[in-house]
Amino acid sequence: MKKAFTMLELIMVIVIIGILAAVIIPRTASNDTAEAAVKLISDIRYTQHLAMVDDKYGQNANWYRDLWQINFNGNTYSIVSNGIAAKDPISKKDLVENLNTKYGVTLAFTGCSDTSGNNILSFDHIGRPLIGDLSTITTAYPVANTTTGYLMTANCIITVSGSAADVNITIRPETGYASLP
Repeated sequence: MKKAFTMLELIMVIVIIGILAAVIIPRTASNDTAEAAVKLISDIRYTQHLAMVDDKYGQNANWYRDLWQINFNGNTYSIVSNGIAAKDPISKKDLVENLNTKYGVTLAFTGCSDTSGNNILSFDHIGRPLIGDLSTITTAYPVANTTTGYLMTANCIITVSGSAADVNITIRPETGYASLP
């Protein structure tokens, strides 16, 4: 007697594979808005990591101007310190991202801008977030009513808008922790 599959067994296997494919394939669809938000969170955390590892505290008289910062210009951002761009750890290229070109999303800021309208987040040697461009400040940690370079005191929310539902990224004061809701 030969050992073989019956026609019924083959049909059942094909049906089961079809059901599994119908369940799995829709879950593999990409969400560009969510992907852009995850990329942005990753780069914010990377900036904070660079600031803590590359401790500039007290290295020179103007050490507070050289902290790592993420500069937003519309939907494009870069990570810099003292005019030198951070390198992408994988590609070794300057870390400059245009989220609109890559993911088709736009960014909106709440609580992240200084009085001049700059959307620049910096991090000090212990990871605390600061708001504004540090290149123009004259003292470390100026008071919060100045135009730039002061410690963040309220949540900073970055809204990533795209073809899918908006995603809000929250950056918390004191810790600089960036998260999705």
